[in-house]
Amino acid sequence: MTQTDKGQQNVINTLLIVLIGQMGCLTLVVILVTVLAGLWLDTTFHTKPVFTLVLLLAGIPLSVILMVYVGHKTLAKLKKQEESGQKKTSI
Repeated sequence: MTQTDKGQQNVINTLLIVLIGQMGCLTLVVILVTVLAGLWLDTTFHTKPVFTLVLLLAGIPLSVILMVYVGHKTLAKLKKQEESGQKKTSI
């Protein structure tokens, strides 16, 4: 493995770590927003766990959909950069 290959592998590893961090933060934000909105609605309408549970259960698939979207977008960007890097090295 040459120095250039090691450098590219380090960049890929770093981007994947960043991607995992983004997905974790995104999940945390979605869950917090749904719980806080559910608690506020339950307090407003005096329905103890109903809105919190409904919004929390709705937030789970929303979080998964957003993670797939962000992952797909980031991996497409990574693939595009990798292809442009291969074109530069082949010239």
